[in-house]
Amino acid sequence: MSEQHTINARWISSIVVLALLVVVSIASAFIYWTGNWEEHRWGLTLTLRILWGVWSVIALVTIFTRVTIFGWSFRRYVRWAENNMPSWTRFRPTKAPWSKSGVVSFSFTLTMVLLFCAAAISTAVMWILTDVTGEWVFWLVFKIVWSSWWVLTIGVVLARVAVFGVQRQRELRRQQQPEHSLAGSQHAESDS
Repeated sequence: MSEQHTINARWISSIVVLALLVVVSIASAFIYWTGNWEEHRWGLTLTLRILWGVWSVIALVTIFTRVTIFGWSFRRYVRWAENNMPSWTRFRPTKAPWSKSGVVSFSFTLTMVLLFCAAAISTAVMWILTDVTGEWVFWLVFKIVWSSWWVLTIGVVLARVAVFGVQRQRELRRQQQPEHSLAGSQHAESDS
């Protein structure tokens, strides 16, 4: 049932984004054909930028939501069935081959998607305001925003690797601990 809800949500969000594209296109055509461009060029240009900028942000948010959901779907691990197994068991759920917390993994993924969305939205807003702020300011802010995004993304990836390394080491220690305590008790019994 939840899979049907997911499919319905995908269709609904796609229809909304496409409907907004049609509405923005029609509004842009009316503005282009009926607007008094000689007297109000600046205002009409700003209006068109706002319309297309808002639609771009909505489309980006929809796309990145789907990308996040797609990436999270890999949490359902599968392994190939052996040759002697029936065909209906081709995919079987299994435990992940690495030790990491699902919450931590999702948090890092969400952080990276949000960083990208923040950079994309701020770029869209600056593009909308280019006539107000000027081309030079737009390019300066564009370079600062995307350079910051790059550095922050590298920092998040390095933190992700470090946290997963700590979790992996903790899991390895936990797996080795029963062996040592069991071996220690066997040595104590053999010494006596």
